[in-house]
Amino acid sequence: MSIRQRIALGTLCLVVLAACGTRLDDAAFVEAGVATEDGGLAPAGNGNGQSTGTTVAGGSATPSGGTTPGGGAAPGSEGGTGDGGTGSAASGPNEASDTGITETTIRIGNITAVNGVLGDAFEPSLRGLRAWVEATNAAGGINGRTVELVTCDDREDRARSLECARQLVEDDQVFAFVANNSRAQGGSAQYIDDQGVPVVGGLPITNSYYRYGHFWTLYGPGYPREGDVVGFDNQLYEPTAWYRWFRENLQVSNAAVLSYGDIAESSQAGARFSRGLEIEGFAVQTYSVNFANPQFDQIVADMQRRGTQMVIDTMDDGANRKLCDTMQRRGFQPVAKVSTVVAAGDSIGTDFSDICRNIIFIPGLTRVYSDTSSPAVAAFHEAYARYQPGEELHQWALEGWTAGVMIGEAIASLGPAPTRQGVEDWLRALNDYSAGGLLANVDYQVIDPNSEIRPYCFGIGQWSDEAGGWVQASGSFPTCYEDNRHYPNSVQELGN
Repeated sequence: MSIRQRIALGTLCLVVLAACGTRLDDAAFVEAGVATEDGGLAPAGNGNGQSTGTTVAGGSATPSGGTTPGGGAAPGSEGGTGDGGTGSAASGPNEASDTGITETTIRIGNITAVNGVLGDAFEPSLRGLRAWVEATNAAGGINGRTVELVTCDDREDRARSLECARQLVEDDQVFAFVANNSRAQGGSAQYIDDQGVPVVGGLPITNSYYRYGHFWTLYGPGYPREGDVVGFDNQLYEPTAWYRWFRENLQVSNAAVLSYGDIAESSQAGARFSRGLEIEGFAVQTYSVNFANPQFDQIVADMQRRGTQMVIDTMDDGANRKLCDTMQRRGFQPVAKVSTVVAAGDSIGTDFSDICRNIIFIPGLTRVYSDTSSPAVAAFHEAYARYQPGEELHQWALEGWTAGVMIGEAIASLGPAPTRQGVEDWLRALNDYSAGGLLANVDYQVIDPNSEIRPYCFGIGQWSDEAGGWVQASGSFPTCYEDNRHYPNSVQELGN
């Protein structure tokens, strides 16, 4: 792995915790750059920023045989009104009611980094969205309309992200973006917002979702998003609830935080973790790791001496495996090793050492993808096996599917004449939205930044060899703390 790849992977582990429920700024994803080995820019899509494909029923570029009449709530949604969302589902024939909407089709777009310095790390969410499109069309579409998905690979490059956005908006005429997942989206965010195109159920790898009014992250942040600043005066608020869950349920009170001392974003994130832990009564020891040559023997020995019970880090996946190998060699097994959504896939069963694997926990705002006792998760599993055969199951895949459920319910609620404004009104009106049990009760109501104590709902997944996958360690989903504390943190990356 090259130094450039190591840098990108390291910064990825900082930001994906935002996708698990904490709020980390994403400056590194913007600053790392995506130059090729010869110093040029990696091409996006087909090399000129054009979209990389359209998916409809059966995977062809145009529908064959028309659409099946009917259709309403998206597969796995357990209903079509969206837990409090409202719409104007008047009766009558379908209308060509807005950009990307015809009497028979709905065209949505997606920008995901499928290739780049991180390889296909972001692609699971797109696979989940593709499965939702195929399953929705197989079930008759949305109110009889076939869903078309047009995608563009921005290859983690800001300039290419803007080219993708212009292609999808101006040439492909998409109705909305769904489940975008790229660290380079800051390059296109201002343009997309200026065009008034909704970005629904996006994965917040940049702070665009905490700044722009047309950006609707899957996790429902309570920020004004008026375009000038991120969050409240360029501050985001992090919850302490999941730290408390570990303290109360695993009886841990002694934590270690590992971060790269020579990468500002890593050390800053480590400082924020330390602050949250201290607020919840933990004794915290911090460790600075050298990015170029991470060594863990002395750190592990010190954690053993101190009786460390929980380990949290802001390092890349390779360093995590090296840390786990050192723990294995020295026979050190804390109660919990907290990781990020990057590791939340089936491959963890082979990628991590024995001593680490079964103590890996990942906090998040979506139900674990292996919980097929939930009808909504079971529907995802069935569709994913059918339409994405052979692809690894991953939490991001379930979240891409969930973004599809979200926009599907919004459009279905609007009847024969859906509009972008109607979808955004539906999102704005949500109250404790769960997408049929997939999400931890999110909405977009603006919070009071002066209220330190306010409710917070979440889930915590844990890998289990015995179960052969992930289990919902936090029990019933979601777990909610009414007296959760939030604390502010300044951001460096401004979403653009």
